[in-house]
Amino acid sequence: MSSTEKQDTALEEACLLSQIGVGDSKAFRVLYDKYSTPLYSLGLRMLKNPSEAEEALQDTFVKVWKNAAHFDARKSRPFTWAVTIMRRTCIDRIRKLSRGPEVTTFEAETDQEWSAPENIRKTVAQHEARERVEEALKEVPEKQKKALELALFSGMTHSEIAKSLEQPLGTVKSWLKRGLFQLRNTLTESAL
Repeated sequence: MSSTEKQDTALEEACLLSQIGVGDSKAFRVLYDKYSTPLYSLGLRMLKNPSEAEEALQDTFVKVWKNAAHFDARKSRPFTWAVTIMRRTCIDRIRKLSRGPEVTTFEAETDQEWSAPENIRKTVAQHEARERVEEALKEVPEKQKKALELALFSGMTHSEIAKSLEQPLGTVKSWLKRGLFQLRNTLTESAL
């Protein structure tokens, strides 16, 4: 996809969000059709449970409906904004679930095709936001990159990342802070 096509897509999606902001249900349906599959895939990857991913997707689109009027195209692209809402919704669900009793579900067994990482990556990678982040991550040092990937795409907490990487919590927080700073600078430079 050329940069002109990406800009046109982002502009079209921003227009959809402004229409949704004034209550246009047809625009909402168009946006839902565009975003529901990659957002569901992200939710499934983070929550590892199809039912929870569906709930998170529904909550995300309710938030998109309620907050579309506040979307600012100068701050992010529409898809990036929606991914951020989905990611935060999933993190909230993970925290909520970790406080409650453990539930065993067997739905993931029947939905292995959806939960296969390569299928999820293919779906999400079709969007320019993911491509831009992946390109920008190449500029980040390996340790920071690994910590960022765990935080951004797995929904792990800082403590969980520290345990996973077998590093002190303070070190992991420093890596994340420096990595996010470098990622922001790289993405900002590429947008100009």
